[in-house]
Formats: sequence, structure tokens, C-alpha cells
Amino acid sequence: MIKLIEISGDSCASCHALLPGLNAVANENGIALERIDIETSPEAIEKYGVERIPTIVLADGKKIIAKCSGFQPEEILSLWVEAKLEEYSKN
Repeated sequence: MIKLIEISGDSCASCHALLPGLNAVANENGIALERIDIETSPEAIEKYGVERIPTIVLADGKKIIAKCSGFQPEEILSLWVEAKLEEYSKN
């Protein structure tokens, strides 16, 4: 199952600002959204190779399809997810 994983911190303003757009993009593409807080799940930093937050991971099961970091407007997130899903479906 393909899902978007948002890796963030509760005290991160950019992470909170990203969430509404990320929810919309997940809904538009019919994929699940999972949120991981690095303060309560620090192992996610190593597992997903997080260098800064927020980090967004597009994954199929345990396989990482794509990853990006930093705040992105909803329009950019939508284009990114659609492009990565299209690339993934070709493989």
C-alpha cells in the first residue's frame, strides 16, 4: 500500500503549516497519510534518513519511492506526488 509519511516535530511551525496541504494531497491521490513525530519516535530519523524536518516520504510498504524535506506549498506537493507516483508505476 502506497502512503505518504510526514516526519515532523510537535514544536516545528513549518510542520504544522504543511499538514493541511499534505492531507489534501493524500486525499486527492487516494493514499494514506502517516505522521511520525521524531520526539516520540526518534528511530524514524535513521530509518528514513531524515536530515531536517519536515521530511515527506512516499513509500510502498517498506520501500521508499521518494523523499523531500522542508515546507512545500500544496500545489508543489501535489505535482511532486503525482510525478513520483507516475515514475513508480512505470517501474
